[in-house]
Amino acid sequence: MKILPQKTQTNQSMTSGCITIGLVFIFLLLGPLLTPINHTSQNLSASLQPPSSSHWMGTDYYGRDVLARLVFGGRITWIIAIASTFMAVNIGTIIGLFSAYQGGWIDLIVMRLVDVMLAFPKLFVVLLIVGLGASSTSLLIWVLALFSWMEIARIVRSEVMSQKNRTYIKSVRALGLRTPRIVFIHILPNVLGPVIVSSVLLISTIILVESSLSFLGLGVQAPSASWGSILNDGRIDPLGTWWLSVPAGLLILTTVIGFNLIGNGLHKQLDLKKIV
Repeated sequence: MKILPQKTQTNQSMTSGCITIGLVFIFLLLGPLLTPINHTSQNLSASLQPPSSSHWMGTDYYGRDVLARLVFGGRITWIIAIASTFMAVNIGTIIGLFSAYQGGWIDLIVMRLVDVMLAFPKLFVVLLIVGLGASSTSLLIWVLALFSWMEIARIVRSEVMSQKNRTYIKSVRALGLRTPRIVFIHILPNVLGPVIVSSVLLISTIILVESSLSFLGLGVQAPSASWGSILNDGRIDPLGTWWLSVPAGLLILTTVIGFNLIGNGLHKQLDLKKIV
């Protein structure tokens, strides 16, 4: 009797998240059909125009079409978030798998390294590294990935610790299988559930971090754009030029909520499968 309401709630969370992310994805995919203007085209005589039939979301200080920049900037934001998450998940999964499976002093050293890296505020460290280097999209992806794998590693380690002493692992050890085969073929499939949930939630976290860096001018550099840098354009006069900041802020908020809803739904779905 208690499981039925939870299933309904899980479906609602997943459905709402998928619809939200789907709508944002469609906007980014089909956005160029809404405006033929290039996102870098400048027209100073048409600067700071409010939304109109010629510019559906107005123009910025350089007369660039805000709608075109939102579409292009959203693609950049998504690419950075997904690429960084992919790299961070791979690094964290591999480190967590072998650290937990080997155990002993290897596990001790790796986990202390993870604790040290988690002790530093991620945004501050990334801000420092990006600020000292020549800011670029590729550097941003690498830095965000290298400071986002620790949570994944701890989650994977916890799951592997509960799996490695089970009967099926002892059986394959007795057969003489090598460690990489045991880890990747037999253990990894059984720990993918929490990894997938954490990956979805990590995407939303990285979107927020990337947007913060771009808002501060240390993320995506001109003439490229991201939602964070577009949001930064409206900081001088947020009320008078609301069309610069409000759409970008709403897109960031909507995307983060969408991925969080999907992650929450996946988490509850996995818990239901464990109950069944």
